[in-house]
Amino acid sequence: MGNNYLEFRVKSYGKSDLAMLYNPQMSVREALRLLMRWIVRNEALCRELEEMGYRKNSKILTPREVEAITRYLGEP
Repeated sequence: MGNNYLEFRVKSYGKSDLAMLYNPQMSVREALRLLMRWIVRNEALCRELEEMGYRKNSKILTPREVEAITRYLGEP
């Protein structure tokens, strides 16, 4: 992971957009599926996101949610 050209910024992201930052070599659908699998398998991250009001069907991640995800998964 990691992009040598642009510095990652914590801000609102569409789930698909964040997924593609983590896995640019994949299709959008595959990247999103993998990101969601990483989130679901990380119980502490799941719990923290739920406490923030995260809903798995939401299309947009808030800056707080993105910050939590990158804290657990690392920056894309």
